[in-house]
Amino acid sequence: MRTGVLIALGAVLALGPAVPAAEVETAHFHHVHLNVTDPARTIQFYGNVFGATPTKFAGVSDALFTERSFILLTKVAVPPPSKLHSAIWHIGWGGVDVANEYEWLKKKGIPFHTPITPLRGPDNYYMYISGPDRELIEINTMGHHRFGHVHLFADDVNETAAWYADNLGVPLRTREVPKPKDMAAVRGVWSNAFRCDNVLVIVFGKPDMDPKPDWWPDPPLRTLLPTRGRAIDHIAFSYRNIDPVYERMKSAGARIVEPIRFREEYRLKSFFVEAPGGVAVEVVEAKPIPEGIWEK
Repeated sequence: MRTGVLIALGAVLALGPAVPAAEVETAHFHHVHLNVTDPARTIQFYGNVFGATPTKFAGVSDALFTERSFILLTKVAVPPPSKLHSAIWHIGWGGVDVANEYEWLKKKGIPFHTPITPLRGPDNYYMYISGPDRELIEINTMGHHRFGHVHLFADDVNETAAWYADNLGVPLRTREVPKPKDMAAVRGVWSNAFRCDNVLVIVFGKPDMDPKPDWWPDPPLRTLLPTRGRAIDHIAFSYRNIDPVYERMKSAGARIVEPIRFREEYRLKSFFVEAPGGVAVEVVEAKPIPEGIWEK
């Protein structure tokens, strides 16, 4: 897909609704938003490593397109905080032959947060690398090379997962997941998940264990910090019409942190709400991808 086509696609999908929207509409995954010190370097990194396509979002903002969603960027003067202190743990891509991909990444000089690690089953691995501003990125064996997931931490997995289900209308893997008695054991992972378009959002219980995992900060953080201003600033979901979504969330008692407004720097209409754990969630008015490109 050519960059010129993507510029047009970004412009179309950033505009408001073109068809009547129902009162209750299914959310679509819209973007991950990064704070970056060098947008050109970030765009080059995600293009070279993951095949993300550079584009001009809405024709005005440098961005990346990843199959059915975007990575939007805000340029910051100083490196943003990136330690694992917020509820957005990492973003993740799939891999096919991850053992060979690990060697390929090493030859390219990509910084690793953790080395390649085997999972259950043959040829099944995961690894963590650092993005240009030390944002954490997982690559795991998925049989494809697409942007695949966002991983969250939570004080209470069920409460957090239910917030997304109730406010975004996304179906959960299950409504109630029992908390393991032994959170320090491998079998003690406490998690739930929901899928939004092609992106799986996985909610893990916040690690609070001794010994701690190698990817958790030292000393362990007891309270999750808000995501705004960090390397991975927020995640965003879209609807064709956000006005009824805003009223529904407000009536339900969701914490609205920024009301609906038009954001000139991205040419989009949106509002911000705070999810459990201090996760900033932007709700954007946009057509879904790819079906929205055929709407007049």
